[in-house]
Amino acid sequence: MQTLRASNLNWISIPDLTAPMRVRAKIRHRHEPAWATLEPTETPGEVLATFDEPQRAVTPGQSAVFYDGDEVVGGGWIV
Repeated sequence: MQTLRASNLNWISIPDLTAPMRVRAKIRHRHEPAWATLEPTETPGEVLATFDEPQRAVTPGQSAVFYDGDEVVGGGWIV
């Protein structure tokens, strides 16, 4: 998959996502973080992550964690 939507977000290093942001997204515990652009959606409390390269096994119900370098930006649950 090239995109995922995440909800039930918990922001760590930013107050909220108000504009597109480049991040590395991790979608499974042993998954290597992949480059993506994170964008707010029209649905409050939801974001869209568009990966540079398609990702395997993007699964609703699993967590997604977003990184800026070594710093956790935030995360949520894949819907």
